[in-house]
Amino acid sequence: MENISNQLSYLKGLIDGLKVDPESDYGAIFEGIINVLDEINDSVDELAQLQDEIADQVDLIDEDLATIEDELVYDEDDDDDDFNDFEYYEIDCPKCGAVVCLDEDFFDTDNPVTCPECGEEFDIEIQCDGNCDGCTDCEE
Repeated sequence: MENISNQLSYLKGLIDGLKVDPESDYGAIFEGIINVLDEINDSVDELAQLQDEIADQVDLIDEDLATIEDELVYDEDDDDDDFNDFEYYEIDCPKCGAVVCLDEDFFDTDNPVTCPECGEEFDIEIQCDGNCDGCTDCEE
């Protein structure tokens, strides 16, 4: 943008050096052209400043987004892998058919299952296929 300003100043100097009368036809044309070029130069300067401001804001947004991505994305080497090792079982509610998820620890209790959708309490019956290690319910 500085180059445009320099070239415009050079043109103004040339016109002044020619000592063109601003009242003459050519002088009026030169003055009009210089005024239009001056306004174009000012507009381009304003656009360049706005572009710089927007680029700074985009950089800040990019940094914020990278921070959020770091917080949300888990690497495979992360210690949060325990979450992926969590096993659960899906059981259909006999009343409404909603899926109820139960973890392994639930089966060690005698509590009834409560459906989160309809509130129905029901018992589940585990059928053993005989291939359990250490299962006391298996018939041998």
